[in-house]
Amino acid sequence: MRFNDPMYTVEQQNGVCMSCHTPKQLQKSFWPHDVHMAKVACASCHQLHPTQDKMQALDDKGRIKLCVDCHSDQRNNPAFNPSSVHLGQRQP
Repeated sequence: MRFNDPMYTVEQQNGVCMSCHTPKQLQKSFWPHDVHMAKVACASCHQLHPTQDKMQALDDKGRIKLCVDCHSDQRNNPAFNPSSVHLGQRQP
């Protein structure tokens, strides 16, 4: 599978991740997992098995900026596709 490729739905992409990572584990780590699970691909925010996940290094200010930036893109772009967002575009 190619992650962040619009030919695969969010459900298809996240299904691969959810074969190992359970929603219960993710919900404990950060609340947006629960809110975005069916709408945004995991690979939109996370790299696949990195040594250090950049998302874990974000402080509260960085996480808020990530939310604001992505939701602004969604509001301003009718063609916004959350399954094809790349992490590199979302760095604080």
